[in-house]
Amino acid sequence: MKTTELPIRPYARLLTMLSEQLIKNERIALLELIKNSYDADANLVKVTFDSFNEDMSARSDSRIIIEDDGHGMSPEVIRESWMNPANPQKYIRKKKGNRRTLGGKRIVQGEKGIGRFALLKLGSHVTVTTRTEGSSFESVLLHDFTKYDSEFTEDQIEGRDIYLDEIRVLYSEYSPPQTIPQSHGTKIEISKVKGVWSAQVLSRLSKDLSALTDPISKIAKHDTTTDHFQITVECNGNPWPIEDQNEEILKRLIEDKSVLQIRGRFESEKRAFVFRVKEDENNRSEIKLDDSRIISLLKSNQFLDRNTIASTKLECGDFDFHFYIFDFSRGISGKYVLSGEEKKILKDYRIYLYRDGVRVYPYGDPDDDWLNIDVARGRGRAGNFFSNDQIVGWIEISQEHNPKLRDKTNREGLIEEGNAVSEFFGLIQTILTFIKNHHFARYQAKNRDRSAADIVRNEIVSGQLASLRTNLEKHGHTSGVREVARIEKIYKREKDHLVQRSETVEDLAGVGLSVEMASHDIMLMMSRAMEIGKELSKISRRQENDEIQRLSDMLVGILAQIADSLKDVQSLFKSAKRRKKSLKIEPILDKIYQLYQSLLDKRDIRYEKIVVPGSPLVADTNEGVAMQVLINLFDNASYWLDTVDGSEKEISVTVDGTKGELIFSDNGPGIDEDDLPYVFEPFYSSKGLEGRGLGLYIARQLLERHEYQISVADQNHRKFPGANFLVSFIKEVT
Repeated sequence: MKTTELPIRPYARLLTMLSEQLIKNERIALLELIKNSYDADANLVKVTFDSFNEDMSARSDSRIIIEDDGHGMSPEVIRESWMNPANPQKYIRKKKGNRRTLGGKRIVQGEKGIGRFALLKLGSHVTVTTRTEGSSFESVLLHDFTKYDSEFTEDQIEGRDIYLDEIRVLYSEYSPPQTIPQSHGTKIEISKVKGVWSAQVLSRLSKDLSALTDPISKIAKHDTTTDHFQITVECNGNPWPIEDQNEEILKRLIEDKSVLQIRGRFESEKRAFVFRVKEDENNRSEIKLDDSRIISLLKSNQFLDRNTIASTKLECGDFDFHFYIFDFSRGISGKYVLSGEEKKILKDYRIYLYRDGVRVYPYGDPDDDWLNIDVARGRGRAGNFFSNDQIVGWIEISQEHNPKLRDKTNREGLIEEGNAVSEFFGLIQTILTFIKNHHFARYQAKNRDRSAADIVRNEIVSGQLASLRTNLEKHGHTSGVREVARIEKIYKREKDHLVQRSETVEDLAGVGLSVEMASHDIMLMMSRAMEIGKELSKISRRQENDEIQRLSDMLVGILAQIADSLKDVQSLFKSAKRRKKSLKIEPILDKIYQLYQSLLDKRDIRYEKIVVPGSPLVADTNEGVAMQVLINLFDNASYWLDTVDGSEKEISVTVDGTKGELIFSDNGPGIDEDDLPYVFEPFYSSKGLEGRGLGLYIARQLLERHEYQISVADQNHRKFPGANFLVSFIKEVT
């Protein structure tokens, strides 16, 4: 056997794979070179587009020039680093904890050593001139690749395949310096320009440059950095503005029209989000990952699940977040109303990601849904998630605290290494959903127009019409009296029609919520009936015996249960709810418990009924209303108790006929104090995707029709520290 070692000798076309094919577009390529200037501790970078057409398309004599006043490259650095792609020195220094630039001014961004291949994306003839401080000469590197075809597959002069180690760069030293006027810096001149350039591309580049190290934090007056990194652009001898033309408008919108301003941090050791709303120092919130409200949101999270949250160590690390939320809803009024032009401007901004103060691309681009917000809205109910359009903000990470959040080689996002990225995205999505379902929902509840409901409830219009009719009668305006009487009649018909429609909608919504739970048990019983039916069929094929009779009786019994469940559902329908009678509440409570018993057993929830001696609890209502109220209470309690781990779960219902009340208690997470004013508001829910925000609202509406009440129990009626509700079947005396 003969064994030999073979060297790896790549073809020169590897260069195109690391430039043309790996780097997405010309803008990203240019930004890579500017990041090199940033790592060189430059204060000033000047980008010049020379000899381009008026529409900024490239000509044969066009040039792109990048100049900086950074520390430059010494001959040793050129030979050992620049000419050796993928040099590991930066990476090794970072692993040892040294993440600063050579001047100690900044955190080094690059580490892979291949960003220089961005040059080949921009042009095939490149001259690099560089000079270090104190040097009496400048170094010049000439990269002339015009003799090769665009794919580096052959030498166009010699007509043969070429290998990477055959590519040569000419190196020269000039003394005294001729190109670098200052004491140090680098100048890159690119000719034989490649790519598609236009005024539109330059405008997009300008926005990229303005956001490279200048996040919205500076616009929002949170700039604490003392670093100075200025970029200028010149096109055909004229300055090209790189300032964000909408900066002042955005600043005004953030200050005046953002309905929520969130500033916070995820602390991985505490496994908690710590944040403030509207930067009120007295309004600090801390939400831990084992909080029931967070666990309830994980059912709709695309990146995290309950098991991940329960793990002992999170890989993504700490990060800061800043969000500005806007209301794009139609029909809102007041100071938060956005014009069409303001909405258009906001849609051009997203949530950006910054590492050590420098932007991570493409996160934040208008067409980049990096947090899968649009996907989440498409898969679930869109109302549970913010839209990309209504959020402006940024996330801050660092190499020190987030070592596993690293850029992909092609600069198109983060490397999906282990669980770090999915955790990171999932945590951001979780806090955004929490803000949407709690803080934004409170904002909506506070700002919902209640004047129409007050007008109907207090019969203000009827009263004003009656007053007007009385005044007209006093002054003898007979025709006016007749006209007002006609208007009163029309108004009453319209009001009765609208009230009837509103009640119908509430009834149907209640039917839907109840049928959902009833159908769950029905399907379980039907499934069991099918299993028995199949078994019966097998036995019947073999022989006749008593077993057939036993299974047949069992099947009949199960089907009878299905029929009983369907009868119960019938009592929830609209027609049944219109028929009042004197009802004992305890038997209805027992019936609803039977409906939920299998679910409670499955979730290890203990149920206790306490009947206070004395008169039975009786209500002048109908079975459908009582069932609807109890179904909602059981449903909410079982849901929230399921979010609790490692403790005994209990539901206790106290029936007190003497006082005419029912107290429903559980030992779950309870109701957050900030949520208390909104639990009976329509569409307000803490359940995330599973929450409709209608159950308690409908329960209250149905009870109020019969002059009964439901409320959050006070301290005198609380049995457990969790959620406690008091249902009063005593009619208020007015």
